Amino acid sequence: MTRFAPSRRHVLAMAAAGAALARVPAAFATGSAPRHGFSPLGPVKYGAADPFGYVNTEAPRGGALHLTRVGAFDTIDTLTYPGRPPADLRLIYDHLIVESEDEIASYYGLLAEDIEVAPDYSSVVFTLRPEARWHDGAPVRPQDVVFTFETLKAQGAPYYRQAFRPLTVVADGPRVVFTNERTGDRDVVRRISTIPIHPEHVWANGKPEMPVGSGPYRLESIEAPQRIVLSRVPDYWGADLAVNRGRWNFDRLAFTFFRDPTVALEAFKAGQSDVRSEDDPTRWALGYDGPALASESVVREETPTPGVGELAGLVMNLRRPLFADRRVRLALALAYDFQDVNRLLFHGANAPLDSVFAGTPLEAAGPAGDERDLIAGRIPEAALEDPDPFAGLPRPGTREALAEAARLLGEAGLDVTDGARVDPATGRPLRFSVLSMNPAFGKSIAWFGNALGRLGIALQEVRVDPATAAKMMLDKDFDLATLTWSPARLPGTAERLLWHSALAEAPHSYALSGLASPVLDDCIEALERASSPAELDRAGRAFDRVFRHILPMVPLWRSATIRTAWWDHFGRPEAERAGFPPSPIDRWWSLG
Repeated sequence: MTRFAPSRRHVLAMAAAGAALARVPAAFATGSAPRHGFSPLGPVKYGAADPFGYVNTEAPRGGALHLTRVGAFDTIDTLTYPGRPPADLRLIYDHLIVESEDEIASYYGLLAEDIEVAPDYSSVVFTLRPEARWHDGAPVRPQDVVFTFETLKAQGAPYYRQAFRPLTVVADGPRVVFTNERTGDRDVVRRISTIPIHPEHVWANGKPEMPVGSGPYRLESIEAPQRIVLSRVPDYWGADLAVNRGRWNFDRLAFTFFRDPTVALEAFKAGQSDVRSEDDPTRWALGYDGPALASESVVREETPTPGVGELAGLVMNLRRPLFADRRVRLALALAYDFQDVNRLLFHGANAPLDSVFAGTPLEAAGPAGDERDLIAGRIPEAALEDPDPFAGLPRPGTREALAEAARLLGEAGLDVTDGARVDPATGRPLRFSVLSMNPAFGKSIAWFGNALGRLGIALQEVRVDPATAAKMMLDKDFDLATLTWSPARLPGTAERLLWHSALAEAPHSYALSGLASPVLDDCIEALERASSPAELDRAGRAFDRVFRHILPMVPLWRSATIRTAWWDHFGRPEAERAGFPPSPIDRWWSLG
């Protein structure tokens, strides 16, 4: 599975509660005066000395938090790619700025004491705090920022190589100056915020045996590929900063890795881990049984996902001639029965993926409004009247929909011989492969395969180790591939990385589909340039309408719920008791 919300948000930082995309502030004011925080949407909410409102600044410190992770790791190198470092190891590193989670797009200084952003986003300048220190006592220098950025851009994960392509950086005394080739690129500050700053002096002679950070935790022990333990730094230089008050309360964080999510769940039920985030609605409905639940020792809670949530689909490789034909893509989408799959296999937990920006002002609905000027004459009139690609067609997955899918496939030249649909290019029975790295897709893929079988098409799920699957994804060695995509509260970057034609043929890009659509490119660029709420809404509706018409992926589901279970011996902020998305690692505390 490929995800696009890469700040780690994997340790995923949760965004603001409620409809975060509902309506941005009235003015998109930017300027070049240095300030403690920055938002492309106008004034920030918090002053320089104000802690975040969703934490408990009086939270006690101490105790330990034990968590499980599914997978394994094989390196502590968090700078270069390939390799699988434990994502939680990045907690030992500070960032230049951090994002507030109860604003749409506001950033406050951490390593940086102030931020200076050019009105056209052609430059972003940070002045570092003189008191910032690495765990070995050395000062954090602008040269460390330059070293980290240049290493990630040249040798880091594909996300960094692509997202940082327009940027260069230099040290200027106590300042760090980023220059951006793509003017008007409003999201550049968020991308910079994802950089975990590494110490140049520790990496000068190659990968260190023991990493050194500047953050609230240091690495205590590591047992690859199964366990990592972090301990809180007692003299952490940034402990009293406003952005850190009430956070990082546990003395120790222990992470145990399991290769099977069911085994990880059993470890939680046995008390071997404290908190569990559940991404499988079937496990959530059926797997949390036993004496602990009966005695209410374990708490389970569902929290609405802010904004759109996570979209899941099967992206089609349009570099394959068959998928370049929209009739084939529409036929495949008609074969998938969301309603039955959701009811029978997922206990009704998911929402339909019927819009990229569902439930927000960026969602296209009915006849095109002010977005028409962006896209009129470039997509069919029917799509301008109704963005639903299935408008006027039978409900996907029904017998009638399969009949329409068969008609479309025949119209595209894919005839049936001896019960099998035939590939006209090879004369052989048609067979598609699905590349997946996430077992959560297994049930949907099996159901989809049965439906395609009724159309005379064989579907095979490709199961390989994660490293091989990731390479196949980036090499575009697949027919269809699983994709999860979480549109940001202020969209633009993920949409460019996934769907812009400039990256369609770039080596190792995230543009999995290879889509090359000038009209969708223009919509993406309109999202990036939007300088008012009205412009953002208009660009979003245009993108949504065009994307849904193109159908570059089979829409499977939209997940709009966060499911959390925990042993009831932790405190958490009042904001979370009122529905704010939970973040145990940085906001909870031990009750002893």
